[in-house]
Amino acid sequence: MEEKGMKKKKKLLRLFIETFYLSAFTFGGGYMIVSLMKMNEYHWIEEDEMLDLVAIAQSAPGAIAVNGAIVVGYKLAGISGVIVSVFGAVLPPFLIISVVSVFYEIF
Repeated sequence: MEEKGMKKKKKLLRLFIETFYLSAFTFGGGYMIVSLMKMNEYHWIEEDEMLDLVAIAQSAPGAIAVNGAIVVGYKLAGISGVIVSVFGAVLPPFLIISVVSVFYEIF
């Protein structure tokens, strides 16, 4: 039972790191981030599944990168995967804009 919990924690950590990394260092908008989620080294999602997930993410209101993180996180780890992946996708832009606004105020 404990081993299953450790595997889920590792998967959630990897999910956070992947979404954080993609959100922080990927240029090209939300569609680029969503497509790169499919192509990571863990091969969590197949091509056909990714097309379905992109269609779901497109139909929901909001940023495509966050919607993509929601559907991928839910597919991989349920509600806890949604929370982790959304936090990982939103944190980098939030930090970058916060730093820029501080320097803007100083300038």
